[in-house]
Amino acid sequence: MIGCTLFMYIFERAEVIQMRKLLVFTDLDGTLIDRDTYEFKDASSALSTLRQRKIPVIICSSKTRAEVEMYRRRMNLPWPFVVENGAAIFIPQNFLRLKGLTFASKGEYRVIELGTPYVELCAIWEKTKKEGNFRVKGFSEMSTAEIAALTGLTTQEASLAARREYSEPFLFFDTQDRFRHLQDLFQQKGLYITRGDRFYHLTGKNDKGKAVQILKKIYADTYPDTEIWAVGLGDGSNDVPMLGCVDMPIVIRKKTGQWERIPGLGRIVYSDKPGPRGWAEEIYRILGNQDHVWS
Repeated sequence: MIGCTLFMYIFERAEVIQMRKLLVFTDLDGTLIDRDTYEFKDASSALSTLRQRKIPVIICSSKTRAEVEMYRRRMNLPWPFVVENGAAIFIPQNFLRLKGLTFASKGEYRVIELGTPYVELCAIWEKTKKEGNFRVKGFSEMSTAEIAALTGLTTQEASLAARREYSEPFLFFDTQDRFRHLQDLFQQKGLYITRGDRFYHLTGKNDKGKAVQILKKIYADTYPDTEIWAVGLGDGSNDVPMLGCVDMPIVIRKKTGQWERIPGLGRIVYSDKPGPRGWAEEIYRILGNQDHVWS
């Protein structure tokens, strides 16, 4: 009787416990790294746990490839990454199956480009800016020292931030009516403005959500017998497309004590703590869920 009861318990638990491959998609600024210091030490232990368990941590940021590569080295993350608000996906060579996807080989990566090339984007930027005589200033018009002063980055880090390939961060000094006019002009030319923490960003038709959907499919093709389950962590409005494409969207609390409010997604989790502390707490909560076995 005891053996039968034990068998039934194991059988019932087998129905509840599912083998899933967990993917962690994460923003950087204000999420995995501190908004002001750019440090991630409060998340180091959680990152180490994810690495040990071979759970992919996929950076999905507005930062450039050069910046993200720097953080990948510091964090020891071997997995794919997404740059400039979903403009390009960088996948290490001989890593994952790219089934039916167009990509370019660039050094150690296969690159899926979703954004508008920077040269083309800047040409439209200059023309549109002059058309409306808008009071704006983009990264392409700033010195490294100016970028460093605006962001709190070191001069070396600011030089990496200036190495844009698909987007133009900018400051806007005009009225809201003029801003809406600028948005309309860019949309007529196939470009869009997203709001970041410190800057607006001019991009093509890309966003973080489109990149996440592609990566989820790539992982599903690579692991056809395993259910893919994605977590997304972010703190800003440009993270909304990413959070809308994952199984568990997590909004990280800002240092102000507030959260980015995201209408239309009822299943959102809001972290109690800000930045990397909140990030780590939510990761440990997910890993501690006894109803799943993560692979």
